[in-house]
Amino acid sequence: MIMPIFTVQDVDASIAFYTEKLGFKQDFVMAGPDGKNMFGIVSLGKATLGLGIALDQPRGGAGVDFMVFVPDEADLDKHYAEVQAKGVKIAAPIEDKYWGDRAYSVLDPDGYHLTFAKTVKQVPLEEIEAIMRSGSFAQ
Repeated sequence: MIMPIFTVQDVDASIAFYTEKLGFKQDFVMAGPDGKNMFGIVSLGKATLGLGIALDQPRGGAGVDFMVFVPDEADLDKHYAEVQAKGVKIAAPIEDKYWGDRAYSVLDPDGYHLTFAKTVKQVPLEEIEAIMRSGSFAQ
């Protein structure tokens, strides 16, 4: 398992965003010497994220995209509608992708790009490669 740890400005605000707006659950928090939470863990299905204050590292997630596959029983379209209704910044609207996933993307308050996805059909690798070679695909 790999657990990315996002460097954030405010752990409590990030936990609230992930739990209240994106449907994650809070698994853990840890306070620092000043009593303010400086690390937390949230999860959605098999996806687990750490949220931490790192005073000696730059913040931000530019250049790294995270793909979160929702649990099999989850309704991705319903999740998308709920996230939109809660005012989350949508980076890419929901759509079926050429590789067989249905997906949409959001930005969190610290600039991390997350794509929520669910596989809706199995596409043969040869078909995916042909689409990519043709250049007629949309990310």
